[in-house]
Amino acid sequence: MRISDRGLRTRVLQAMGDLECTELLHAIRSDPKTAQILAGETGIPLSSVYRKLAMLRGAGLAITSYFRLTNEGKREDFLISGVTEVRIEISGGDIEVDLVPTGQNATRIWLELFKG
Repeated sequence: MRISDRGLRTRVLQAMGDLECTELLHAIRSDPKTAQILAGETGIPLSSVYRKLAMLRGAGLAITSYFRLTNEGKREDFLISGVTEVRIEISGGDIEVDLVPTGQNATRIWLELFKG
């Protein structure tokens, strides 16, 4: 799926250029995980994990698979990668970005979030 929206394309490029974002994206490629789990597995501080996950969500690269409510009544999201591939091509001075959404459900959610 070619990204034509300039703002979204910029967010994808920023997230893919961030080492911690790519580490988190790799960690959620097949299994949904919470920010707390990701912080424990990667060693990235929890506050940074939240910021990086927000970047990934804003770029359509991570989606909420499901959530649960904690005993304290707080929502805890389990995130999973929203894409199987990110392709970046530089051609004639233009930067093209193509995303391959993960599965049918992710494709539907992705299309709803990022029309155009």
